[in-house]
Amino acid sequence: MARTFVSICLPALNGADYIAEAIDSALAQTHETFELVVVDNNSSDGTRDVVEGYDDARIRLIVNDGTVGAPENHNLAVRAARGQLVKFLHHDDRLAPTCLERMVPVFEEGAAVGLAFSRREVLVDPADADAVAWKERYGTVHEPLGPLERVNSGRTLLGRYLPALGGPLLPNFVGEPSSVMVRMSALDRVGLFTDRMRQSWDVELWLRIMASFDVGFVDEPLALYRHHAASLTQANARENDDWLDLAWLYEGLLACEELGGARAPVRAHRRRETMRLARRAAGRVARRRGIGGLVRYAGHRAGRALGRRPALHGWDG
Repeated sequence: MARTFVSICLPALNGADYIAEAIDSALAQTHETFELVVVDNNSSDGTRDVVEGYDDARIRLIVNDGTVGAPENHNLAVRAARGQLVKFLHHDDRLAPTCLERMVPVFEEGAAVGLAFSRREVLVDPADADAVAWKERYGTVHEPLGPLERVNSGRTLLGRYLPALGGPLLPNFVGEPSSVMVRMSALDRVGLFTDRMRQSWDVELWLRIMASFDVGFVDEPLALYRHHAASLTQANARENDDWLDLAWLYEGLLACEELGGARAPVRAHRRRETMRLARRAAGRVARRRGIGGLVRYAGHRAGRALGRRPALHGWDG
């Protein structure tokens, strides 16, 4: 039987210091039928030169003319992918050699599996006390989902996730994109990453997939996540511009036709978040911070009230 073809999608921005390690880990996979799609987001530090230094037909390099947001750069990689499965890999992370070998069979055995994730190792500078504390707190993120089988009902996991979605902080019980593999046909159905959120746009997609598909779990560390001050997550946290993220997450879930019994609690979360947004907007105005994003959100809510369906995330805009 032909082996499943996988696209390893590596979106990069100014990753010259680490991207060679990421590429080497991808090329070392024991599952041999894959491509590596690198999308350089108009880097200024020599990232492109590092990638072009490899002479390997499995690598396809795409260079953006200008810099786009991180979600859109991920979407560009997915749109360019040719595989039945998409494995994400950030430029400062690494994959275990057996990552594809261990994750692909979960999809081959379960036709309804739309997403699979694994444990990951966290690499930090031992001299950085804040990073060490972060690792101790978030080194294992999946435990709140309860006992996990090799294949799990996505709706069951979404139900376990829902109580934690009440805010004000959005937890990540799946892990960073480098720990995740998705089925391309699932993305065809639910859409790609949203550009409406600033911080947890990956979690928003994982939850949309859970609403419609089963979820696989491999109980071993198959990715290494490098937590450092220059990481995308840390940069977003410093900007503190994610105040509308929970509201947009609820909108994404409510657009899922298969949400079923989870629709009522998501609507209840949205009502509470709407009240919080009003208070936050007043505070931002008092501090002379912008509230332009709120206008876009209000326009979306008005359109939904009039019966307009939102564009499918990522594919249609």
